Amino acid sequence: MKDLEKYFDFIKDDEAREAVKKIHDKALYVSKNHMTAATDFINPYIVEISIPVIKYYDIDYEIFPSYEKCERKVFILYPQYCETDVSEFISGIRIKNKSKFKKLTHKDYLGALMSLGIERSRTGDIYVFDDYADILVHRDIADYIIYNLDKIGHNKIEAEIISLDRVEYKEEEHEFLDIISSSMRLDNLVKHLAKTSREKAGDIIRSGRVKVNHIPEDKASTELKEGDLLSISKAGRFKIHKICGRTRSGKIVIEIKHYV
Repeated sequence: MKDLEKYFDFIKDDEAREAVKKIHDKALYVSKNHMTAATDFINPYIVEISIPVIKYYDIDYEIFPSYEKCERKVFILYPQYCETDVSEFISGIRIKNKSKFKKLTHKDYLGALMSLGIERSRTGDIYVFDDYADILVHRDIADYIIYNLDKIGHNKIEAEIISLDRVEYKEEEHEFLDIISSSMRLDNLVKHLAKTSREKAGDIIRSGRVKVNHIPEDKASTELKEGDLLSISKAGRFKIHKICGRTRSGKIVIEIKHYV
């Protein structure tokens, strides 16, 4: 246990540390009681740093869903001699937009779930299509959603529980942006993406309002690279999709995915 305490101390972000401790408690429960359990939905960083904690115990685990571009996932934890069925813990919900006039966005669907008092940790990614969205949720709240969600904004909707093999996956909605930056420093990129000055970008970073790959980052000089995910409070979420080259003056041309 002392080794685990040292490991928890190694995690500097308070929110991440508490999430890993909760997963540790689940793993301990499974190990002691020989029962299967599921964690909250967590981001890829929490997934990565939780695996050593789970492996501390003689139990097995499955990470669900396996879809590569899925961001929010759960661990299904179970004794080594057992088989597990994800559908015992996770349900799929399809919400159909019955209005032909207003298309619903990711923000609309998420806001509707939050208005029911559901914690974000109880729901996975929301896969938005033209006239419906598929969502993964903990099974114990699926019926609550079905019976209580009948409208999103002014749009009538129809919600139903679907089997996990019917859930349709897709990358979160995004648009492409092209920016030209003098460097890959964090403050330079925040300046462009938050549409502010470099000085104010530095203030945003130092105030703890920026995450890189789900980890709070307060150093303006941090160098970013292709594939990095950048979250800026009040500005949105961005992914460095591709470094396209340099201009004649030597500045870097960067293609950005802005998740909308």
